[in-house]
Amino acid sequence: MAERLKESRDFAEIELFLARVRDGLDGDLALADLAREFGASPFKFHRQFSKAVGETPRRLVERVRLERAAYLLAVTDSRVIQIALEVGFESHEAFSRAFRRWFDRSPTAWRREARAWQVARLQRNLHFTGEGCSFTDVWFEPRVPTPMLAIRRLGPYADLNAKAVRDAYFTEIETWARGHNFQLGDARWGLFPDDPTLTPPRLQCADVCIPVQQAVAGDQRVRGLELSGGLFGKIGHLGPSHTVGQAYRQLADAIRRSGHVFREGPPVQVFFADDEGRREVWFPVRRR
Repeated sequence: MAERLKESRDFAEIELFLARVRDGLDGDLALADLAREFGASPFKFHRQFSKAVGETPRRLVERVRLERAAYLLAVTDSRVIQIALEVGFESHEAFSRAFRRWFDRSPTAWRREARAWQVARLQRNLHFTGEGCSFTDVWFEPRVPTPMLAIRRLGPYADLNAKAVRDAYFTEIETWARGHNFQLGDARWGLFPDDPTLTPPRLQCADVCIPVQQAVAGDQRVRGLELSGGLFGKIGHLGPSHTVGQAYRQLADAIRRSGHVFREGPPVQVFFADDEGRREVWFPVRRR
């Protein structure tokens, strides 16, 4: 029992570390400073983290930065140097070398190939209506910034669509909010910042969120976040959880056809307690 409790604490600390990395990509993520935050020496932190995750902290930081850059290159019109700085590289040259080493092509070539694939997909799926599921029409809606309470969850995105797994996190947030006298909203959301075509399933991170009436600092486990305001493209999905990925692709295609472009921020998935088969998917967008 003691060993299982220790493993549970270690895993929770890894989730916290990954949250810290993803929230600070544009800053200095020195190993010694990160280790100090978690109360360990650099050597101990490096050893424990590498054993638990399967990659070193330094490699994880580089991977997360480059995966984020690859996503931004594919879906935004931001200049390459702007993306490089945004994900924490100090120069275009350093970014290009690291990107080529990781993806075996330059950032510009990656963007060109991604755009060609997107055009081909738009043509191929012009009349797609879903396989084993159905969609609503896409709509665009502005939102005001929304404070939330969230728990960072590490593991395959597909697993988080299992109601029992998801509800355990929502229940923990609800219990924490009651204990601190915070009033929660009715919505139940998941934020999914990783691209599942790039990030290994066991290292995919999601924020399980519930809106709260006022901004909350939270603590290391239940964190205060804010869903940015602005325009969102949205689609409704009806069907089994394993088909929800089709809604993301359907919405992305519709956004590209509409003249809107993606902006920074994670996709949002909305869960409905009264209907497990119903969801909404949102992407943050702006008008071109």
